[in-house]
Amino acid sequence: MKINSYKNKKGEILYGFRIFLGYDPVTGKKYETKRQGFKTRTEAKNSASELQIKFDQGKLNMNSHGIKTFQELFNLWFESYKNTVKRSTVTDTLLVYQNYIEPKFKNIKINKINVTFCQKCVNYWHARYESYRRIKNLAAQIIDYAITLELIDSNPMRKIILPKPKTKAKKINFYEKDELKHFSDCLEDIGDKRYIAFFRLLAYTGIRRGEAMGLKWSDFDFENQTLSIKRGLFFDEVSKKIIIQSPKTKTSIRTLDIDLKTSKILQAWRSDQQQRFIKIGINTLNNDQYVFTQDKTNKLLAPSRANDWLRWIYKHYPNQRKITIHGFRHTHASLLFEAGATIKQVQDRLGHSNSKTTLDIYTHVTKKAKHDTAEKFADFMEK
Repeated sequence: MKINSYKNKKGEILYGFRIFLGYDPVTGKKYETKRQGFKTRTEAKNSASELQIKFDQGKLNMNSHGIKTFQELFNLWFESYKNTVKRSTVTDTLLVYQNYIEPKFKNIKINKINVTFCQKCVNYWHARYESYRRIKNLAAQIIDYAITLELIDSNPMRKIILPKPKTKAKKINFYEKDELKHFSDCLEDIGDKRYIAFFRLLAYTGIRRGEAMGLKWSDFDFENQTLSIKRGLFFDEVSKKIIIQSPKTKTSIRTLDIDLKTSKILQAWRSDQQQRFIKIGINTLNNDQYVFTQDKTNKLLAPSRANDWLRWIYKHYPNQRKITIHGFRHTHASLLFEAGATIKQVQDRLGHSNSKTTLDIYTHVTKKAKHDTAEKFADFMEK
């Protein structure tokens, strides 16, 4: 160790040192460090002795990973994280990071991230984005990894005051029974068997958009009127490719009963699909044929294509309330409850892993169900 003196900008004489402490027991990397800014030679010497003691006791954070900035931390964390979740989740997480967290944190040094900075970031996200909690939680998860690597002792993001959610009128994203019938009448008027089959599937089975796009004809047993959910599609915004993957959860792999009319509508679409493709020289008479594909190529369809279909329908039949594609799944759940299905039955049909998910998402009930509840109570009291 050598102690040197130097002058700062004010002309004051200060002291600093460079010291070789030893080797990293994990990587074998030579570890040396320097410190400066001491007012006396004795202060510098004492600091060097403390560093040596901490190193020998294994209490000194050596940062053998060479990580200094938040971006470097994220890169290391992401390499491990992407091996623990589905491809669709990987893409979704990366987009949240790139769009919201990276602009604020990218070049910030890890040891400079404090509660004040984190609070300002969360306040910023809260003022602009409904998903601010999710953004905050992802940032906190990444910073937790810095604790795991022993780069910092605590997570400042977990010490912030979380802003109160904004009260906002919640959009009713499902159809009542008569509204669904009206939408179905519009489809019949259009006469496109593909549209009729697709939206009938969503509303009468409650399957997800990506599950519907991932269906093959071999997934149907028309004799026993069942449908097996085995896969789903999603569009990877990073690679710009359509990815086939297993369903969202283990319970999402399920077999559903389908009603007779839905079965006939699907078979009518299969016949129409075959005729459409035969005209352009494509044979779809095989079990590996997907139920919904691109018109001219028979290639896979990105799930977002369904949004275009729905927008087209609403454009030509505007005299109805608009819901999202996912709203048809909500519709199925709501009308199942109205029809008298139990929580367990709805849970199994939707492929939720637990009943709490079903209750949390579908706590709403339709107008008729609310009215029936009041009538049931009144009838009970009159008896």
